[in-house]
Amino acid sequence: MTSQSRVVLGIALTPVLTLAAVTPATAQPAAAGTGSATTVTVDQRAPGTWGTRTQLAPNPTPGSASGGLNALVSAGNGTLVALTGDGLSRSTRVRPAGTTRWLAPQTWGDAGAYNTELLALGDGSVRLVWRAERADDHNDHWLSMATLAPGATAFSAPEYIAPVPEKGYHHLAADPDGRLIAVWTESGVVKAAEKTGPQAAWTAPADLNTQPPSGSRDIAAMDLAVDKNGTALLVWQWQKGKGVVALEKSRGETAWKTVTGFPVPGVDLARPKVFARPQGGFDVFYDDQAHLAYTRRTAGSTTWSAPRTAAATGSTFGMTAPVHLPNGDLFVAGAPGYATGPWYALRSASTGTWQPFTQAFSTHKKVRSVSAAATSGGTVTVTWREGYSGAEYTMAAAFKGGTWSAAHRLSATGDGFAGAPWIAADAQGRPVAVWDEYKPSATGATVLAGVQQATTTARALPKWRDYTDDGKADLFGRGSTGVRVYAGGAAELTAGERASGWPTGTLVLPYGDLDGDGCDDVFTRSPEGEARIRVTICGGQPDQQTYGVKISSDWSGYDTVLSPGDLTGDGRPDLLTRSAASGKLYVYANDGAGGFKARALAGSGFGTYTRLIAAGDLDRDGRSDLLAIDASNELWRLRGTGSGTFTPRALVFKDWGTSYKDVVGGLDLSGDGRADLISLDQQGRAWLNKGDGGGGFAARTQVGKSTNWSGVRIS
Repeated sequence: MTSQSRVVLGIALTPVLTLAAVTPATAQPAAAGTGSATTVTVDQRAPGTWGTRTQLAPNPTPGSASGGLNALVSAGNGTLVALTGDGLSRSTRVRPAGTTRWLAPQTWGDAGAYNTELLALGDGSVRLVWRAERADDHNDHWLSMATLAPGATAFSAPEYIAPVPEKGYHHLAADPDGRLIAVWTESGVVKAAEKTGPQAAWTAPADLNTQPPSGSRDIAAMDLAVDKNGTALLVWQWQKGKGVVALEKSRGETAWKTVTGFPVPGVDLARPKVFARPQGGFDVFYDDQAHLAYTRRTAGSTTWSAPRTAAATGSTFGMTAPVHLPNGDLFVAGAPGYATGPWYALRSASTGTWQPFTQAFSTHKKVRSVSAAATSGGTVTVTWREGYSGAEYTMAAAFKGGTWSAAHRLSATGDGFAGAPWIAADAQGRPVAVWDEYKPSATGATVLAGVQQATTTARALPKWRDYTDDGKADLFGRGSTGVRVYAGGAAELTAGERASGWPTGTLVLPYGDLDGDGCDDVFTRSPEGEARIRVTICGGQPDQQTYGVKISSDWSGYDTVLSPGDLTGDGRPDLLTRSAASGKLYVYANDGAGGFKARALAGSGFGTYTRLIAAGDLDRDGRSDLLAIDASNELWRLRGTGSGTFTPRALVFKDWGTSYKDVVGGLDLSGDGRADLISLDQQGRAWLNKGDGGGGFAARTQVGKSTNWSGVRIS
């Protein structure tokens, strides 16, 4: 662990059609763990689905509105630490790595003062830092520290660093070898002390400036970080004059020195924040004329990057700590500052630019207290509070590759208001959310009901074509506003809220799970022919910004592309294509490593068919089948062999399909466990042919109103 976590306190369609789930041939076995009173069973591939909320701690003072959650951090080994309390005292609660049980709290009777910090440091420890009167010295406040060592389940007794004023900034940071650096302010003078190891004493405080600017003894903002190479970066801004000061100190050096070429301007409320990069070096964010700006310095360099706008309306005020994703991208998010709503920003590691995204995790205008953490499956899980006084909720959503999942409400009701939610990852990479809930009392006063928690459970295998994460197969529908997912409900098929914008001529098809995270992904072919699998997260729909695994630069030579499920018998979803020139059919087999094998011939002579349809498992033999319509409008069935080829054709219907503009197969739409066909005719009417489970279909029946599907193409 090389950085620290720190906490200072268009289509309106509703066809009537039952849509039921089917078990896909694309499922992969989940990674299982052991289950007992203190261990959890976790699917390592994905964050999973949110479970039932439980109470972490009751209100220590029943009937009051204080004493709730202050912070939540995750140590290097996945141990979680929560801080609760108020201005009088605070308590720490520890959940050891590999368990779901929170231990009895430790109470810190004098830690209710100004600027109490809970930090997960680069050396794997968690530290509680606060100002307090020493028991043997009632005349002075001391900067105090308690330590949760790596693997420990309880904090150490308080350790006193130096005498300090009762109020003022202070920060603590550590490099991976255990060296600690503490900084604090005293009447406009910034002081620093170091401790080189567990048994070493703190050095005498050193003054880092001798005289504040004229007329100013107040600091508007101060921040400290230490990178994995042991270089410390300290930044502060003066309240008056707005000047920004940046000092650094390498491991082994005796004195702090001015950072050369530091590009952060001394603008009003710049509020710079510094963070250690996992590879070494630093990320710096600051406010610059009502937008969030960013600069960085890589390990071993003395040059800072040219400042760039990270978010046009973002701010360091309420910004989450940046999350470095496995592919090197950098993610930040926040509540409205200068912004009119919640925001997020993503820096691409491949291009070095910040990508402009307009859709955030919530569309609510009143969002506060945003928190983010890197969780399993390459996702970021975000929690926040939204709503108005008397009707507030604690919410959560996951982000991956430019796609947001649907927001999930964690709190029970909106009767009252929610406290600031916090999110952290446990040892299995699962998100653990913790928040306060307040309720009206019998007298009408709002009181703290308790500190609540929720985490995700082991994720079920993905259902075939399930893109709303409800366990039922879905349809894609393209209309004038883009591509929507049509989700199955108890008695109807309803248009999803999310529309993804794709250029005209883009082919968008449901696919299975390519990256093994338990979520079905999406195939796209651009008008220029580029083929990709867009990697989604469960409940989220992709768009042009979503990360995609490139299959080919040019698939324009194929006049048909199908996503038929598993054709090769290995349990993984494949792709099927037809050459426009030769009429040959090719299978692109999933290689099990997030990509595809070279194409293999699946059959010849398919150019005579006017339409090929991915049919699913029509005869329930565990193999995906194919349907084809010829020039005489006869419908044929070709059974899958499980080896990427098909048996000779068999007739299903004569004179069939002439009026249909779209036919989609492989879904159990009638709810009887058999693969059906749904078709749209030229007049916008939807028709259902129920599968008989033996390779045939019943006569069609109309579903929905005649105008429901006008102007929509389905896949």
